[in-house]
Amino acid sequence: MTNIRYLTGFSGSDGVLLASPEGATLVTDGRYEEQSRGEVRGADVAVSDRKWKEVSRRIRRARPARIGYESRHLTVEQFRLLSRGDEKRWVPLPDPVEELRMRKEKEEILAMERAAVAAASALLSVLSRGFRDRAESFVAADIEREMKALGAEETSFRPIVASGPRAAMPHAVPTSRPIGKGEAVIVDFGARREGYCSDETVTLLPEAPSAAIRRAYDAVRRAQDAGLRAIRPGVPCREVDARVRESLDRSGYLKYFVHSTGHGVGLDIHERPSLSMRSKDRLSEGMVVTVEPGVYLPGEGGVRLEDMVRIAGTRGERITYLPKTGSRLV
Repeated sequence: MTNIRYLTGFSGSDGVLLASPEGATLVTDGRYEEQSRGEVRGADVAVSDRKWKEVSRRIRRARPARIGYESRHLTVEQFRLLSRGDEKRWVPLPDPVEELRMRKEKEEILAMERAAVAAASALLSVLSRGFRDRAESFVAADIEREMKALGAEETSFRPIVASGPRAAMPHAVPTSRPIGKGEAVIVDFGARREGYCSDETVTLLPEAPSAAIRRAYDAVRRAQDAGLRAIRPGVPCREVDARVRESLDRSGYLKYFVHSTGHGVGLDIHERPSLSMRSKDRLSEGMVVTVEPGVYLPGEGGVRLEDMVRIAGTRGERITYLPKTGSRLV
């Protein structure tokens, strides 16, 4: 549905978009009749209580020689219903829209900036009340509530609040475990405004972090700086990832970096391009990506720092603004 929203503006959760040289039609059901007529631009709207049969009928009536379809999203059952044994005309298109979505217009970037402001303000508000001795899940819930109070439609993903040894899990789910004295905490959070996501991670340090966490934090900060400096139009995405890995390798932490350097952000929290060693994309003006190196030490904890970056005319510009210099946890 994300591609449909991008192409037409329709934010409902159920619909099929048919596009041809003659025009486009969104087929949805009665739940979205009023919503679709108010939101959809550049396409007609057809409402049916038997959506897939209506789609099939329209395809048969048009009699196209070839039919491209989003093969990552159409289920086997739906494909069988529509193709009816005539699979030869059907051409799988894994990513027909994602390449268009990689480069953002000004309005899209502004929406993400507004989402980032709501998210960061929410975290600062919760942080001002103190994290110590509060359950990770309670802190995560507070962040969600504050985001919505500050204008977010919703979170762009469930916030991660991982303290102490649990921060060694990159995607730790918040639990009822209290955040203890002397523990570092990874907080990965984002808001959604006008459909667009923000994504940011901070690692909050205690007054006297352990030597292992302090060294890891400094290594991750240097690695993120190396990645941020590498961002500019025309640079292969895998080169940004390589600069981050080289920095962590020099610090002796590369083996504790278990994910890619970053990803695109937009209507989805994870979009192309990917800043990874296998990426075939190049950065270009208008893209928005994250730079988020992390070090995860089993039994000790972890550190991750993440910012969203807009690729401008000659460089990358951060659109998340919380400091990544070792914020203290009170």
